[in-house]
Amino acid sequence: MERYKILIVDDESIERDAIKFILKKEALFDFEFFEAVNGQDAISSAALHTPDIILMDIQMPGLNGIEATKVIKKILQDSKIIFLTAYDQFDYAHEAIKLGVQDFILKPATNERFIEVIKKTVEMLQEEKEQKLRKKEMESKLEQVTKYLENEFLTSLINGDIEEGQGKEYLEFNRVNFKWGMGIVISTKADPEAVPSMLRLQMLRKRFLEKFETRLDMMVNHKYTIILKDYIYVFALGDTQNELLQVQQKIREAINEISVSFAEEHKLYADFGIGDPCNKLDCLWKSFWSAKGNCNKRQPIKESMSEQNLKALVKSLNDQDEESFTRYIELVFEDISHPTQTIEHLRVKLYEQFILIRDWLSDKIFDTPLHTFDLFNQTMQIKTEHEAKCLLREFAHQYMEKINKQKTDKSSIILDQLIVYINMHYAENLTLDQLSSVCYLSPSYISKVFKKHLNTNFIDYLSSVRIRVAKRLMKNPELSMKEISSEIGYVDPNYFTRVFKKYEGITPSEYRSKFYTGGGLEKEYEDN
Repeated sequence: MERYKILIVDDESIERDAIKFILKKEALFDFEFFEAVNGQDAISSAALHTPDIILMDIQMPGLNGIEATKVIKKILQDSKIIFLTAYDQFDYAHEAIKLGVQDFILKPATNERFIEVIKKTVEMLQEEKEQKLRKKEMESKLEQVTKYLENEFLTSLINGDIEEGQGKEYLEFNRVNFKWGMGIVISTKADPEAVPSMLRLQMLRKRFLEKFETRLDMMVNHKYTIILKDYIYVFALGDTQNELLQVQQKIREAINEISVSFAEEHKLYADFGIGDPCNKLDCLWKSFWSAKGNCNKRQPIKESMSEQNLKALVKSLNDQDEESFTRYIELVFEDISHPTQTIEHLRVKLYEQFILIRDWLSDKIFDTPLHTFDLFNQTMQIKTEHEAKCLLREFAHQYMEKINKQKTDKSSIILDQLIVYINMHYAENLTLDQLSSVCYLSPSYISKVFKKHLNTNFIDYLSSVRIRVAKRLMKNPELSMKEISSEIGYVDPNYFTRVFKKYEGITPSEYRSKFYTGGGLEKEYEDN
């Protein structure tokens, strides 16, 4: 049972004791009681104990209940205050309402009245608590979705897989007016002997980025950041090209300063590059490309064999390569298991591998039967190396199956959306670029979806829809071929004739004459 703190403010000790007796006797809730004998005492006790409910007598010597409530409301806005007042003091009601007092109890009051008011007040506290929890959950979910969309946006920007309008729409939604931007890429490596744990390496990269973001916020208008494997990518925005060019030297100094600090303290070594400013979102990949090309001036630190094996395992999951998966699952387990280590140490190393695999695949997988909490519990319960290896294999296999399912599901869902859109807008001047703006995917990807699932291309599918509609319209003898051509999206009737003949082997007029004139037309109407 949840405990609630009640502060009873009354200059009569017999009144305070009576209230406590009533509430304890009913035992509806678990209460912790505090007492105050006057207004000044009430303020001190309220500040010290932060009560949930305050039973405040109005008429007291010195600072009265009204004046004390004015002060308490400023420091404890969520506390519920209930006034204890005699009939002849009820003129204070208007003042109390202004202060946001919860309720009144007129003295002398029955036990039932005390219980009624307290019960109602506690129920209100419970409801407010639930509302806060729901709000916190929604804010947490919104934060996760926002971060996911930000990562998707920045990844698309880096890879050059974003349209200008699509990118500006995302930024405008976030109240960011894009004018100029540039790419910054930081390569981070650590000596495997000094930083043998890949999980620690990931944490160091995040700390490095946090320090850099703090400095960068004072230099540019806005920025977006993401860590992808060994690299930190930063998209910096500014109002003018000259503004970004001028700030580049400050950025170099900041990265160099942080790099020296991390190299000395953590043996984490950083290299970086800064791309040229650009005023086109769909061309910013060039800025990132040139920045990344400048990240290899120093001799890179060779990855440890265990890191190479784990990355190879992740690649096998992405590639759905069962043969490589079998080989590297064994090698990864060999890397973390040693005959002399305790089972507790093996559990920790195994869980570390789970976290790294999940992080490296986080842009592809967002739901898996092995949730973090359950996975931790399962890991901590293993008793033998055999159980550990089985859990690692099961964990990786579930990711492989999930990736495969998502790839299939995603393309089929996209195809369904495109088919519906085409069948609704076939009469318009549809292009791959227009479809791209509808589903926020590149034209090349849309072409692959059509080829994979329908064994045809977009133009052929659009033409087949238009011809199917044209055949239906031909049933109406009052429509000319020119009108039918215009109705299905062909401005030039001659072009419509060529397309129709390509697919049907005869011209539209020949088709209508063969199927929809004379007895043929009449029969068609009878059938329908």
